Amino acid sequence: MGEGRLEVSAFATAMRAALSFSVAFTAVIWLATAPLEALAGPEGELLERVNQVRAEHKLIELAPSHDLARVARDHAEDMARRGYLSHVNPEGANPLDRVQAAGLSGFRLLAENIGATSVNGDRLQIIVDEWMRSHDHRENLLNPAFNSSGLAIVEAPSGQTIIVELYATYPR
Repeated sequence: MGEGRLEVSAFATAMRAALSFSVAFTAVIWLATAPLEALAGPEGELLERVNQVRAEHKLIELAPSHDLARVARDHAEDMARRGYLSHVNPEGANPLDRVQAAGLSGFRLLAENIGATSVNGDRLQIIVDEWMRSHDHRENLLNPAFNSSGLAIVEAPSGQTIIVELYATYPR
């Protein structure tokens, strides 16, 4: 009888190990194929608004890119800290320079929209509306080639809301 219990115990242990592997493997596959997580907070809300405008023009949604968002945030924080608003920082680095300095590659096309407002009210909608009124910003927002976006929204000490959106085209 004792040996029978060992066999059952060994079988149960093997089954638990197989089940654990199966659950872990399934979780890895699910994570690898799951859609990108939605952005939270004002960046997520702004991406929704940008994607809504794109949908009205029958364009694909921009997927959030955390790597691009990190580069956008660095630029927005720099502009807020040093009190300027430009695609080129005081040292002469443009969006492509900043993205490459961050080690990002693999994209075929890159653009940037920036904006600042101190108007009370719905600042995100104000920025989207202004981008749509500006020829170059509108071209970026409605470019059908773009499929990824990195967003940053920063409150400057001056009271301005500074927004940077990087757009990129990555092979799919």
